This record gives sequence, C-alpha cells and structure tokens, in this order.
Amino acid sequence: MTSATVRIHDRSRSNGRAYAGGMWLRGLCRDCNSFAGANYDAAYADFTMALETYTRARQRLHLPGEPAPPIRLAPGRVARSILIGMFATTPHLRVMFPGLADDLRERRDHITMPDGATLRLGLHRSRGTRLASMFNGHRVLKYRQYYDVFSEVYFRPLAWALTPSDRWDDESAGESVFDQQRWATVNDWLQYGDDVTATDLRNLCPRGVPLVHHPLLGGRNEEWIEFLSDEVTAIVEGEIPV
Repeated sequence: MTSATVRIHDRSRSNGRAYAGGMWLRGLCRDCNSFAGANYDAAYADFTMALETYTRARQRLHLPGEPAPPIRLAPGRVARSILIGMFATTPHLRVMFPGLADDLRERRDHITMPDGATLRLGLHRSRGTRLASMFNGHRVLKYRQYYDVFSEVYFRPLAWALTPSDRWDDESAGESVFDQQRWATVNDWLQYGDDVTATDLRNLCPRGVPLVHHPLLGGRNEEWIEFLSDEVTAIVEGEIPV
C-alpha cells in the first residue's frame, strides 16, 4: 500500500510522490468543503451536541423512555451535510445519482431522494468508529443476514447509512441488518429547506431512532463474508478516546 500528498492546482487534483505504507482517502475539494462548512456542517454539529447533552442528562435523571430523544434540529441541513460527505468518500455516487449531486450543489430547497437509494439513521454510542464507501457482506454462520451499503458513517452519537432501496430477491440471503435493527428512514429530511431550523426529532422519527451497532466493527466479522473492490471501497476504523 502507498500514500501520497494530495495537491490541487488550477482546480485540478493530483497526487504527489507516493510513499510506501500509510493510507489515503478521497475527500471534498476545497470549494465543496467550504460550501458544506458554510451552509450545513454547523447544523450537524449542533445536532450531535444536543444528542450528547441529552444522553448525559438522561443518565443522571433516569428519564422514562420515549420514541426518540426530545431534541430539535435543522433536518434539511443535517441530511445535506452527511450526504455531501458521502459523495466525497464514495465518488461513484456522482455517476449513480447525478440529479441528487446537482440538487445538493445548487442548494435546492426541496430535494427528493432518487429511486434506488435510502438514507438511514441510528444512534451509535460505542467508542468504535467506522467510515466506509461501497461494499456488502453476508453472514454465513449461525444464521443468514446481509449488509449492503453505498456509504456509511459510524461516529458517536450517530450512525448513518446510504443503502440500496431494493431488498435482495434471494431469500437465502436472510434479513437486512438495517431491517433487523429497525433503522430510521430519513429520506424526507431532504424536503426541508434551510429555513427550517428547529424541528422536534420525535416528529421527524415517530417510530423512534434505534440504538444500532455495526456487525463487522470491533472484530465481529468472523461469521461474515465481505465483498468489496480495492479500486472503489475505502474503509477507515478507529476509536474515540474516552
């Protein structure tokens, strides 16, 4: 494996001299990164901070359970923030869903998730983190199950996955991990414009936001077969310090 310094000159991206070892990952160009930071990333940060604050308070006060945490957020801005990041780590999305890429870049107020893709959300409280682009896996021991994503982000307190909309036709593949864990589907968050800044999460996810875990994170992959491409898939794993 080699790594290299990324260079951008006259709006053109290239790699510097390659070095043995290390790793590299695709990201946003300067313009797109600044675009996301100026318009959407602050709303995402506010959302995660509100979740962290509520989680700490709930542990102290022993509040009763509820379908979803009673916090407010800007759903359109949050969904756009995570999707722009997914387009960076999974460049094939630009070819698969060019209309969605254009809608995000043009800051359209009401965006419809294209056929074939579903944006899913869960709560993730583990220190373990994982960011990955396109891959799929099949559980072959104990029972049948499958995991199929275009892009995913597990970073406490949230987990996100952009998944294919269609179920596997082969019943022998078993149940989708996302269905088994009852992840929330949040495609309609893209229908909210930038002017909507304080919507209750309980109204956005009336069926709740489940606590989820990645079946392959933390050395639990001995029961799985993974399918990925060394030209397409990037996987980064780590841990958040205590």
